[in-house]
Amino acid sequence: MKAGKDTAVHLETGNIGLTLLRFALPIFFMQMLSQCYHIADSVVVGRFCESGALAGVGVASLLLSVMINFFLGFGVGISSLTAKYFEKRDDDKLKKVINTSLYVAIGFGIVLTVLIFVFGETFMRALSCPEEVIHIGTAYLRVSAIGLTAQLFYNVSEAMLRALGATRSPFLFLFFSSALNIALDILAVAFFGFGVIGAAVATVISQWAAALMMGFKICGMKNDYCFEPFGGYVCSRALRDILKIGLPSGLQAFFMSVSSLLIQVSINGFGVAAASGMIVYARVEGFLYYPAFAYGMALTGFVGQNLGSGAYDRIKQSVKISNRTLTVFTVAAGIVFMIFVRPILSIFTTDAAIIENGAMAVFYTFPFYFIYAINQVYIGGLKGLGDTVRLMIYTVICYCFIRVGWCMLILPVWHDMRVIYLAYVISWIVMAICLRRQYLGRITHFNHHVDCPEKKPSSLTIQEG
Repeated sequence: MKAGKDTAVHLETGNIGLTLLRFALPIFFMQMLSQCYHIADSVVVGRFCESGALAGVGVASLLLSVMINFFLGFGVGISSLTAKYFEKRDDDKLKKVINTSLYVAIGFGIVLTVLIFVFGETFMRALSCPEEVIHIGTAYLRVSAIGLTAQLFYNVSEAMLRALGATRSPFLFLFFSSALNIALDILAVAFFGFGVIGAAVATVISQWAAALMMGFKICGMKNDYCFEPFGGYVCSRALRDILKIGLPSGLQAFFMSVSSLLIQVSINGFGVAAASGMIVYARVEGFLYYPAFAYGMALTGFVGQNLGSGAYDRIKQSVKISNRTLTVFTVAAGIVFMIFVRPILSIFTTDAAIIENGAMAVFYTFPFYFIYAINQVYIGGLKGLGDTVRLMIYTVICYCFIRVGWCMLILPVWHDMRVIYLAYVISWIVMAICLRRQYLGRITHFNHHVDCPEKKPSSLTIQEG
């Protein structure tokens, strides 16, 4: 299978560190461009919309992120399946996975859009959105829902292209879409005064532009495994394989988002300034989160292809290199952000109370953020090995039970935002212990397999149903 200018690329040969970096950098830049959507909305809304609008938009964005993050996780799970069939040169199964996955994304996007239009305000009230901004958040939520199908289609397509080693075109599509979003944000909100509705419309237009470009790209791939929007069909066996590996991965991301929603309910109890402070914190956190997330996603594709070729030593080395790289980066970047946190947060708002709340969140969490980065490495590697069910279980335990449980138990006694900050740190530490234990168990299994080649390798690979 020969790679073209921006087509499939094999990752089972070459220098591991450089290969990972070359593969991770385009994903990182795509994630940062995606962050531009949120940054542009936050800056424009925080500076040009009515007081409190940032809190309403923030709560709505969290609700949307639950749905979007599910399909980000779903796509990461599917990418390991895509990488496996690509490495085995099984174009028939690869095409069935690609078509079935995209039909599922489109179908879910339509259903979720309808649900948000019908129950939007109910969802916002369930999240204890401050009453004075609930109308703003609901309006933003309903308009933004129009772009859900486009975003889900783009995310799943990008995950599969990434598994094939093709990252150039998705990066260019997202670059154009992000630039369009920023321009439309400024035009609609700052110049014409359309408020949060203008910001939402700008984002929706940009999302559909990216999805349409991605559609042309994925329909024009090699005929043996291209997407067929009208002539294709949902393959029941492919769907079963996709759900087997993609559903636990998607649920892992879903439960992480749900835990954030539940924590947001506690944050909203501290008032608009605290809620807005966590929103601007999230924008700054993205500069640490997205490099770690991108490296984890790159590792999933890398491990998936090397698993297919039986290159187990490259898998072990890739995890070690990724851990070292992300630890150094996250510690260094965290120090820089802690030094300049207040000037950075002032980009989003001039409200001193919001800036102070955001700064406190940075000071309490960034010194420990390298633990979260290491977790992303283990998550990416284990997903590449098809080990997604236990990841889902660990996520539920650490991010839902421990993180949310901590807040529920401690906040009634010590009503302080520091309780919430510490909840994040504690959940990262427990998750790191669980993931490392799971990873070491898999490595031991690999070593046994290499030493005993006569044993059947079926337990090491993703079962095909």
